[in-house]
Amino acid sequence: MKRLIRAGAVIAATLLASNAAALQIGAAAPDFTALSTKGEITLSQILEKGPVILALFYADFTSG
Repeated sequence: MKRLIRAGAVIAATLLASNAAALQIGAAAPDFTALSTKGEITLSQILEKGPVILALFYADFTSG
């Protein structure tokens, strides 16, 4: 539960700080840094290795 709350807080803070707007399908994502199970990741660094697919799994790792 703590992870879910923390993840929600991080996402909310990121969206509020970046003046986020909805992307069109197929549009390039803006560069961002996020926490992952392997530490902090930055999109631009991952893109140097090849194409990236961003996906959101709503309620992943929860009982719901």
